[in-house]
Amino acid sequence: MLILTPDEIRKAEDLANINGLSYDDMMESAGMGCAEYILKNHPEIKNAVIICGKGKNGGDGFVIARYLHEAGKNVSVILAFNSPSDELSEKNKRLLSGTLDIYDGTHINKNITALLENADIIVDAVFGIGFRGELPENVRELFLRSKYSRAVKLAVDIPSGLSINNEDNSSCFAADETLSMLCFKKEHIYKPYSSFCGKITVIPIGFGLISDSVSSKTAEELREMLPDSPFDSNKGTYGKALIIGGSHKMPGALVISAKGAVNSGAGLTFLAFPDKIYTPVTSQLCECVFRPQCSDSEGGFSESCTDSILKELSSFDAVAIGPGMGTGDGAEALLTAVLKSYTGKLIIDADGINIISRNINILKESKAEILLTPHPGEMSRLTGKSINEINSAREDTASQFSKEYSVTLLLKGANTVISDKAGKLFINPTGSPALSRGGSGDLLTGITVSLAAQGLSVTDAAVAGAYIHGLAGEIAEKKFTRYSATIDRITECIPKALSKIISGK
Repeated sequence: MLILTPDEIRKAEDLANINGLSYDDMMESAGMGCAEYILKNHPEIKNAVIICGKGKNGGDGFVIARYLHEAGKNVSVILAFNSPSDELSEKNKRLLSGTLDIYDGTHINKNITALLENADIIVDAVFGIGFRGELPENVRELFLRSKYSRAVKLAVDIPSGLSINNEDNSSCFAADETLSMLCFKKEHIYKPYSSFCGKITVIPIGFGLISDSVSSKTAEELREMLPDSPFDSNKGTYGKALIIGGSHKMPGALVISAKGAVNSGAGLTFLAFPDKIYTPVTSQLCECVFRPQCSDSEGGFSESCTDSILKELSSFDAVAIGPGMGTGDGAEALLTAVLKSYTGKLIIDADGINIISRNINILKESKAEILLTPHPGEMSRLTGKSINEINSAREDTASQFSKEYSVTLLLKGANTVISDKAGKLFINPTGSPALSRGGSGDLLTGITVSLAAQGLSVTDAAVAGAYIHGLAGEIAEKKFTRYSATIDRITECIPKALSKIISGK
């Protein structure tokens, strides 16, 4: 699902109007779609209160009120301002004249307080997209009283007062559900703004969108991306994944990645690691195929191990390299050889990224389909930009890098940004503070290489992997709390995350 900015949405509406779909038709479709959603999903409601603003969002609210009234509901409208300033909104307000009660909400009195207290559903149609600044005092008061009502709270497009351009969003309408016109907006996806939106549903308004803009995947779209599971399948059906990593100092990184791959459905997961860590690796894993390699004096990869790994490299459907492998001479020689030799799907993480940052142009020499998965610190080493610069322009940073080096890039953080090699962006909607711990990135690497081995492109594996990883973190946080949601416990929640996506529940 596309994520459009206010300017992009207005341009899309203008183009639709030029092509014959009037603004009047769009408002009618929006309001009718919202009313139909309410009637279908909340058939038990009797008393509905619609709080309307003076612009087009308010016009949508007037249309909603009309359809709910015609469906036999007891509907009241509260005007947040005296009169609509938009011509279409004024027209739809006039259509309500004499059919239902309209209240002046510029001053809060006991009648309005009683309406909100007794409502079964309160609909916020005050401000739409592009809101900036502070809410007027009367609107803040309306929202505060709505917050403590027993009613279902539903926002039209975006909860009024919510904006990624505002530092403080605490006074916005606190929605249980948000009905977004046409597409997602950034407030619906980016955390912490999405926490004010509740359940989000997109309402069509009469025309489609074709755009290279930013997008995000819903659970339904992700379900279609996941590999098929034919009845007559075998382990070969689901691919061979190889993870290269681990060292004397960080054997656990490889173990975590391996568990991520195994729990995400790879048919066979192979591990290449320095033989000095054979016991700590093999004692924790029983479903992987082991390829121990010669260690150097520090317990990392020896330079002599490169040839043995390269011999069978082409037999793997996807390869991940980097978790815990160190940055010594042997690790650097191995990574360089893999980049130059492998032509399949290659995920590079952690120390693999740190090695590449020494000679980044090697990416341009590789014929592999590459996915890099840096956190902001690693991205800083890749680009020479400060972490603050990266975090203040995450989308642009990811897109520019992907295009320059012709790779897919997964920039970790809240929210994770994925850019394909053409610079097309995807924003991951899932995630949790529980993922803010060592090993989280290694787990993501295992999930993505598993999905790539099963047939997904590296871009689709990154998009799906980030979603599954983030959802597992959300589930673990609810079950164990953020404090106790260890990486092992988050790993245990991968099956639940996949089940939720597949079942739609």
